Amino acid sequence: MDIPYEKMPAFEQPSSTDSTNDGIIRTQVAAPRVRHYFVFSLFSALCLCPATGLIALAYSLKSSAKADVQFHDKARLYSRRALIWNLCSVVFAFLSVVAVLIVCYYFNEAVNNYSSSFDSMFRQQRRNEINSEINRMIQSFNNEK
Repeated sequence: MDIPYEKMPAFEQPSSTDSTNDGIIRTQVAAPRVRHYFVFSLFSALCLCPATGLIALAYSLKSSAKADVQFHDKARLYSRRALIWNLCSVVFAFLSVVAVLIVCYYFNEAVNNYSSSFDSMFRQQRRNEINSEINRMIQSFNNEK
């Protein structure tokens, strides 16, 4: 970036000991640090949702590679995509947990309903068997007299 010496702010003016004082100061702007979300992507791939986590991990690695070769625009783009896929992974994991809890709740209710109806039917059947056994014993006792 070429900035004429006269238009430079006071805090950026070179000292009198500069060896290349030709009136034009060439400054190199440091590129902003790009976050790669590698650890978040690895956690997403291993613990949350492997499908979206692996996509996030791929974008994270691409972002790191692009930042290493000074393609910061592409690195930011891939970093943003990695973050989006990581957030999708968190949302899918949360929805999966909620879905599993709902299925378990309804399965538990179904088992309880079936077991209570089966239990009442079994008790009634057993009560009838016991009553018939008692009646048979009373009949046999009366026949012996």
